[in-house]
Amino acid sequence: MEENYILSVTGLQTVEGSEDKIELKTMASYVSKNGSRYITYKEYDAQNPEKKYRTTIKIDPNHVVTVMKAGSESHNLILEKGQRHKCEYITSFGVLSLGVYTEYVQVELDEHGGELVVRYIIDIQSELASKNELHLKLEEANQNVHSESDS
Repeated sequence: MEENYILSVTGLQTVEGSEDKIELKTMASYVSKNGSRYITYKEYDAQNPEKKYRTTIKIDPNHVVTVMKAGSESHNLILEKGQRHKCEYITSFGVLSLGVYTEYVQVELDEHGGELVVRYIIDIQSELASKNELHLKLEEANQNVHSESDS
């Protein structure tokens, strides 16, 4: 897949009142297929470069968002406003079963890119583990860059 979009990801996680923010800017592919939109990008763990991930985010026409992460550790999160879904998070230590309740989904995407905002709560055995917010901004990469000497 051609990575012809610039993806900015901001994730905010709150655990017991303590906030942790991550920011990532990377190249991504962005396609539309059968009414759904797919954003795919690669991630690397800064602490452990051997850990590599390929993340695909599917946004269906009903604004159900599925985050599929494959690599050293993998999981599928289903984010559907007002619904709780179970998720298995596969780690090197074993499988962790999570509940994911989605509070808010905002999708403003078209063929040129746009934004996606999702707020969700993760629980482990019905006990609150974290509150999370994911904000994605997708822009077409400028392929018509000219230097002054081209003019």
